[in-house]
Amino acid sequence: MNMNINQARSSQTYWHCYHDPALLARVLAVVQTRHLQSTGVELHIDLYQQDDKASPVLILNHGGGGYGGLFIGLALAFYEQGYTVVVPDQKGQGRSGGAMGDFALAEAVQNIVDVANWARTEFSGPLYLCGGSIGGGLTYAAAAVLAKQGRPPVAAVCLNLYDFGDPVTGLAFTRFAGLAKLPGLARMCKAMGGLLAKIVPRMRLPYRPLARFENMVDERDLATGFYAKWQADPLTLRTVTARYFASMLATPFVISLEANTDVPVLVINQKRDKMVNPQLTLNCYQRLAGNKSYAEIDWGHFSLQTEFNKELLALGQQWLSTIPLNHGSTLY
Repeated sequence: MNMNINQARSSQTYWHCYHDPALLARVLAVVQTRHLQSTGVELHIDLYQQDDKASPVLILNHGGGGYGGLFIGLALAFYEQGYTVVVPDQKGQGRSGGAMGDFALAEAVQNIVDVANWARTEFSGPLYLCGGSIGGGLTYAAAAVLAKQGRPPVAAVCLNLYDFGDPVTGLAFTRFAGLAKLPGLARMCKAMGGLLAKIVPRMRLPYRPLARFENMVDERDLATGFYAKWQADPLTLRTVTARYFASMLATPFVISLEANTDVPVLVINQKRDKMVNPQLTLNCYQRLAGNKSYAEIDWGHFSLQTEFNKELLALGQQWLSTIPLNHGSTLY
């Protein structure tokens, strides 16, 4: 695999409009850009690098409605606490290569694994994974792959946890969640999606009607005009391919939630979430084995508010401080 890293070439700066000018200035003073070959495309990576290569490394993974440029507040907050923060855009999303919306979840997982393996060649500090929304499930999935390889991260922090191998839970976080309650229908959707992906894998499907994106944030972010900016963002998904949709219902973890032993996991759930029922994350947490912890926060599915980032930072730091650095593999 070609693991060459190149300097920044992206000139796409729409994401600047989401953020306060003062915050943006602080980020632009420190963020660097790298590119990494993974799953046949070039990934865009935002890098917040500490001078000390032994500093802890946090890989921050976006969900299906965003990309790294939306997460600069959280990335900077961890950076200012001494972490080297790595924020990749996944294949076919944001500023990374590949046709927009044409990817499978297994490729997104491999992107995170490749970024983690690259980070281990560049830095010597303990490695942590973090992600939100669909990125929460992808974070656990990537941590499980690394554990299967004998090199788990020290810990994972999942803001939401969804099981993409279970068509019931896979369907439940879409706009069609009610269908998941009908006996056998979720498995029928899985079979139909799989057949469609085989016949016309790159057939385009509208993405935004699949989920309640209008409920992605609560009133605090709606008041800032976030949703209108997000709708106009040229780097957020508008359509996805049939193979992506099928993968949402049929991509099991290589280590099931019930079989987890190697990855300590903090699961954070949002009480005000009207986009995805918080019970879905709670159900997955209850299935999760191993060293785990659970916290609820009084927020919607996602937020750019400083208070939201501060709360996540405090929860994450407090919990990560309880995990011994010699946990799992001795190769960080």
